[in-house]
Amino acid sequence: MRGLSLFFGLISISAVLAAADLRPVISREAGKCAVAWEREDFHTIVAYMPARVVQRSGGRAALISELRNDFAQARSLGAERLEAHHGPPSIPKSIGRWLVSVIPVTAVVHSAHLDLTQETHVLALSEDRGKHWAFVLLYQATQAELDDWFPEFRGKVFVPTPPVPRVSIVY
Repeated sequence: MRGLSLFFGLISISAVLAAADLRPVISREAGKCAVAWEREDFHTIVAYMPARVVQRSGGRAALISELRNDFAQARSLGAERLEAHHGPPSIPKSIGRWLVSVIPVTAVVHSAHLDLTQETHVLALSEDRGKHWAFVLLYQATQAELDDWFPEFRGKVFVPTPPVPRVSIVY
């Protein structure tokens, strides 16, 4: 009988853990954020950023202006569109008042004759135990920047080194 109790206890614990798995929510929200990048919806992109990052980057208007300039510069160099795909989020871990998950991302910049593919990561953050998620693109972010934005993550969250971009010739 004791073995049966242990068995049902393990089943109920795994059911509770599965019910609390926030990865599908993170994935859905990351997908919405990726669509905003593909559509060049700068207001939505900034809305998905943590307030702390927005403030320390000069505010909403400054970030929107910077994004507009970055996309305009890419178009002037021949970029026609951006395509973003995300992989499975890591299991969220609690750091202070935050839930944190790292998501692998593949971004492809398409042009008339070349596709440029860059693999990177996004940091998913929630201050309200997973109800709302914000995202920090870690491409070209330094460890010092992340530690400045979130001192509580120092030594607990690391900026992965992105691989070299891949270039494909398109006919």
